[in-house]
Amino acid sequence: MPPGQPRQVPVNDTQTTPSAACDAPVYPVDPFTFVLHGASGDLARRKILPALAHLAQGGYFPAECRIILSQRQAVTPADALAQQDAFLREIGDDAALRALPSLQPLVRTVALDIGGDAGSRSRLDAAIADAPRPIIHYAALPASRYVDLMALIKGERDPARLRVVLEKPLGRSGDDSRQIEEVVARCLDESQVFRIDHYLGKQAVQNLMALRLGNLIFEPLLTRQYVAHVQITLAEDLGVGDRAGFYEQTGALRDMVQSHMLQLLAMVAMEPPVSLEADAVRDEKLKILASLAHPSVGGRESDVVIGQYVAGHVRGEPVPGYKQEQGVPPRSLTETFVAIRAEVNTWRWAGVPFLLRTGKRMPGRFAEISVQFRDVPLHLYTPLGDHWAGNRLVVQLQPEDRLQMHLLAKVPGQRERLQPVALNLDFSDAWRIPVRDAYERLLTDIIRGRLSLFLRRDEVEAQWRFVDRLRTDLRERGVHPLAYPAGSYGPPEATALAVRSGGVWSESLSLVT
Repeated sequence: MPPGQPRQVPVNDTQTTPSAACDAPVYPVDPFTFVLHGASGDLARRKILPALAHLAQGGYFPAECRIILSQRQAVTPADALAQQDAFLREIGDDAALRALPSLQPLVRTVALDIGGDAGSRSRLDAAIADAPRPIIHYAALPASRYVDLMALIKGERDPARLRVVLEKPLGRSGDDSRQIEEVVARCLDESQVFRIDHYLGKQAVQNLMALRLGNLIFEPLLTRQYVAHVQITLAEDLGVGDRAGFYEQTGALRDMVQSHMLQLLAMVAMEPPVSLEADAVRDEKLKILASLAHPSVGGRESDVVIGQYVAGHVRGEPVPGYKQEQGVPPRSLTETFVAIRAEVNTWRWAGVPFLLRTGKRMPGRFAEISVQFRDVPLHLYTPLGDHWAGNRLVVQLQPEDRLQMHLLAKVPGQRERLQPVALNLDFSDAWRIPVRDAYERLLTDIIRGRLSLFLRRDEVEAQWRFVDRLRTDLRERGVHPLAYPAGSYGPPEATALAVRSGGVWSESLSLVT
């Protein structure tokens, strides 16, 4: 099949959604070579290899493509795939297990000790000698290894056909990030660097922009005149598990706020770009990041609450506290929860609180953006419940990608009472095709050279400036994490923060998503 020609994918005939009467075309990519560094690591096995397998199964990859698994130990392709098979069985990813055989014809392996073995460059050269271009190097590695990776690939004979994918967080601070970025800039043009944030690959996030720019009814309402506050919550029910070493060096501020949460805030608050080209979108996001007011830290009116989970119950099961996790120092002050009241100093958003919240060992795993609209000027009806819920636009990112518009409707009967109801858009139901994992979308964009959903260097620097200053203030003012029981929504001070901002967290409303 010629590159770029669509292939029709059959749709389950038992589904009857009228909005998707047509089959979905698949556009195979041009041949490429994908070198996955850190192929035996958790990120590669849990996210990247399953995404590649699903894309191969779906017919996106021509037979000429090559996927090279790079790790320290020498293994055969068959052994590498057998190890991946065992991992997928262990975590119960049946869909990825079914897709994994589709990778078998494409997979090669190479033993590389990045930064430690003088023979690694020659082995890499041999692995890619007759491979199709572009060569994509995916760094599923700690950021501390990025400089060594740049030294390894600097000798690429066809640098113009080279792309590098870097995972967050880029370093442990703004200074650390700049040092890495300077090395990257000496080896690559900005157009060759794909700084990945997988939340930007989620269908619901992309539809947030489409909702604003493709529908006249929403964009005029997303202003300070109509919006009371915006909430962004990224909640996890898991603890740190076996990642205590990483988490002790990172914490929730650097792991979640510096990357995911500030990017989602920028996507919500940005002005419409002049086009959907990468730099046009990134320019608007950068303006928002540069306009963030610095939150006050410390005291009773603090705009920042940090916490650390202690022993409790999640889904009815007892779980240990953070300090009881294996590898965590008994006097650790690492935050596992953060709540921030941020403000965007622009004409559109001045005075509107943006409430950011993320934490581990919360009651469930969910992520959402919630835009709370202002109250009506006069209450002619009475609410059914303890408070007036008002209108909300909810972008749910996990466990499912969907959009909800929460309205108030009259309860059947003779009394004039209102109750919240939700208009739901589930993307899988709407299009009668499965919503692809965020990594699948991002990987196809990398292969095609599309940069819109990836971060530019100046965005990363702006995010680090915000977080570095917060961390400095927390340290200088002696602010330590507050204890919260595992299975709760964080310290009570986080609830008070939302109340001071004129609202409540979304799970407290009468209609919970």
